[in-house]
Formats: sequence, C-alpha cells, structure tokens
Amino acid sequence: MVIALVASSLSAAGVAHATSTEAMDLRALVHDADHVVVGTVVSQDARYDHLDRIVTDVTIRVDERMHGAAREGTTIVVRRLGGVIGDVGLRIEGEPSFVEGERVVLFARLVAADHVLRPIGMSQGVLPISRESGIEMVMPGGEGLALVQRGSDGRLRAAPGALMAPEPVDALLARVRDLVAEIHGAD
Repeated sequence: MVIALVASSLSAAGVAHATSTEAMDLRALVHDADHVVVGTVVSQDARYDHLDRIVTDVTIRVDERMHGAAREGTTIVVRRLGGVIGDVGLRIEGEPSFVEGERVVLFARLVAADHVLRPIGMSQGVLPISRESGIEMVMPGGEGLALVQRGSDGRLRAAPGALMAPEPVDALLARVRDLVAEIHGAD
C-alpha cells in the first residue's frame, strides 16, 4: 500500500524538490508486481491521455522474465506521468525516467482503470543497470522521492528504499527470483 503524500513541499522559490511516498523494500516491490522483468528500453512516446495529461509510454524489450505474462523477446509498454510534446513539458518528481538502450529491472503493475502497466512505487519500481569497472551493477531506484515510513508514534520518518547501494546484477536477481518463488510461486 502506498501512502502517496502530496508532499512536494514548495520551497520559498516555489519549486518542488521531491515527492514523499512510502518506502518499499524488495519484498514489497515483488509482492505488488504483476510483472518483474529485466528489460531494455526500446522507445518512448509522449502523448496526451484521456485526462489531457502528458504521459509517456515506454516500450521495453523483455530480456528476462521473472514474473508475469510477458515472455522473453517480447515487448511491454509501461506508462509514466510526464514527458515532452513539442515545446510543452510536464515533470512529476518521483516518476521514473528512462533512456533508450538502457537496461532496467522493472517491477510493474497493471492499472485496470487505464489498462496500462505502471512502475510500482513510482521510480522505486525501476532499477537501472549500469556497467562499473566491467561489472553490471543494479543502481538504487527512487529518484526524486523522499521515502518515508510511519513510526509507532504515527509520525513519518525518512526510510531506506529497496536498494541502498549499487549491487551486482547476478546477486540482486538471485534475491528477486527467490522472492518471486516465495510470494508468487512458479509461473
């Protein structure tokens, strides 16, 4: 369950710096996901949706499926809020950003009302993969988010995300596969 706090507190200059939301650990990302895949960003298409918001549909080729109906070699489309159409743009702090050609570990959920896939926990559900010193590493997600958890006293406190530091791809994917098997069983 995500506590989407509309808490992009505006500074004196009136600029939002982060969106506050409930921190999700790896177990929560896997639990809430309809799809867990490693994929490569193929393309992005910004457009206006039925509510006249700018959204970007991101096509991702599935390189490895860990959970969900998408098969390796096929593509899935994930929608994020925001994007650029001509000289008009919309940016939502905490929404994931994608780069064509980039590999990601994606945790996504089908939003039935819109019939689209959305990353779990905004940018928490998109973990970029980069190469550092010749080793593929999964980078922490959650860009643009102030992650919080409610304490026993009811107050919100800063909290860690699913991944605190870069982690080798093989190690992270082994943990994800174990969680998928435990939570969702065999696909």
